[in-house]
Amino acid sequence: MSLEASGKKEHSNNYAEIEKESLLKSAAIFGANASGKSNIFLALTAAILLIRKSNERQIGEPLSLIVPFRFDKHTSAQPTEFEFVFWAEEKKYVYGFSATVKQIVTEYLYVFNSSKASTIFERDENGIEDEQGNRSNEKYKFTIPTLRTKLKPLVERNTANKLFLATATAWNFEETRVPMMWFMHSINTYAPNQYVNLLPITGDLFEHDDDQSLRAFVKGVLKEADINISDYEFESKDIPVEQFAPVQIPVRVGTRPEVKGKEYRITALHTITDDTGNTQVYPLEMQSESLGTKNLFFLSPIIKRAFETGETVCVDEFDTSLHPMLVVYLLGLFHNPNVNKKNAQLIISSHTMSLLDLKTLRRDQIYFVDKDQSSGVTELYSLDDFSPRTSENIRKAYLIGRYGAIPVIKNSEAL
Repeated sequence: MSLEASGKKEHSNNYAEIEKESLLKSAAIFGANASGKSNIFLALTAAILLIRKSNERQIGEPLSLIVPFRFDKHTSAQPTEFEFVFWAEEKKYVYGFSATVKQIVTEYLYVFNSSKASTIFERDENGIEDEQGNRSNEKYKFTIPTLRTKLKPLVERNTANKLFLATATAWNFEETRVPMMWFMHSINTYAPNQYVNLLPITGDLFEHDDDQSLRAFVKGVLKEADINISDYEFESKDIPVEQFAPVQIPVRVGTRPEVKGKEYRITALHTITDDTGNTQVYPLEMQSESLGTKNLFFLSPIIKRAFETGETVCVDEFDTSLHPMLVVYLLGLFHNPNVNKKNAQLIISSHTMSLLDLKTLRRDQIYFVDKDQSSGVTELYSLDDFSPRTSENIRKAYLIGRYGAIPVIKNSEAL
């Protein structure tokens, strides 16, 4: 999946120019139920957490987030591969690794100090391969002499189940710090299909809203959504360790950790006008609000933080209990240069047909996921591969199966 814009120049607000590269501000993934959309976000989550938690791993501890493809008897023993191409602090990086449940197999980090990539390090637990295809006993390769001097001693401090990117950064190696910090803070995954899953994440943001800018943002979003909440009250209190029972949050919530030892109470304030024209404010506990209201309320701090930091936000089932017009509005915030000043990105999966419109999204912003039902293999591809005309009715073409990625409904009576 690439958020590098194609050469077409429509919807100029939908992409940002970064050092002569055009990078999309959003992408939406469509597909049938059980087609593999969530697995894309689970794979992102797994890769990011493997990097973040690498230094916490004990020697011999399995890489439990590695889940091989289950519908092929040969893949269980094969490494799972991940690769990220990203910009951080005005430089382009390429970082990737492959791993089994037992160990890291390969790993590499490249940086573009110019138009050509420079190798910071390469790693292969089976031995580095030379240009002739011969493998040596060396497992690490450092092509820049100055980096070799610094990194060589750190090889002995790494273990087979740890990523060298994290190990080198832990030992204050400057050339790995920037990409490591990108993985730590600049990309996150979420699945807000239950508001209780987001409260431990967003509670800290609500609590530390010292300048009230988050309050203003949330109220503005709720107003745009035509939700009758004029304000809210937020309370938090520390829970003594002996009384604290950790909230069991599903893995698929994403990459952000919960804030433990806290209890939050949020009350929505509704301003109601009676038949005589008198107004009164009525409090309502947040748990009594609709699921859509709760999802919007707890998504808002995540979106605002992205606008402040330039974060890449990846949300599975983004449109859960949200009206299609509201989904289009939220996506539009990322395309608004006056709101999204740091060029944050939003990657979502969705069933909102309103987004399948070339007046809203570019062709390279729309992705499809299709599963081969006979093999169980999922394929991800872009609408741009089909080169549709800008005047084409994308929604209609999708629903009649022109792009695949739709369920095949049997014309039979329910049993």
